[in-house]
Amino acid sequence: MGSKKDWIREYFSEDEMIEIQNALNEVERNTSGEVILSIRNRKKFLEKLYSNHELAYKDFDVLGAGNTKERTGVLIFIIFEERYYDIIADEGIYKKIPDDFWNGLEENLKLQFKSGNYSKGILELINGMGEILRKEFPVRAGAVNDDEIDREIVIN
Repeated sequence: MGSKKDWIREYFSEDEMIEIQNALNEVERNTSGEVILSIRNRKKFLEKLYSNHELAYKDFDVLGAGNTKERTGVLIFIIFEERYYDIIADEGIYKKIPDDFWNGLEENLKLQFKSGNYSKGILELINGMGEILRKEFPVRAGAVNDDEIDREIVIN
């Protein structure tokens, strides 16, 4: 009998998951941002009490994206079966990076997913975020770039 999380193989190979983790690590190594990717195949029974957006905010809080020192947490939230995508940025990032930027990344993700390019869509999203976070939230000279969040990929 397979694991409850075997569904992830429908969307990503093991190598693709490693590539996504490496991309997240690269963003965090070169910025003061903390990025979490939270993915679900579908909502669990009790999660159906929440709207998709409420559930994304719940993950943002529970996974610690809102608890970084400089308020530079970002959550990428995906529910595959509902074709739902959300990007939530903490107030430090939200103040500097306009909604249009995030909406553009989300639209590209949707286009890639429609074509079945799941890994490419997420990698382009992470890399796009990395570019602007490097510009707006670089690692300060002499600063220790703490990894404030342990799990960057959460599969529910």
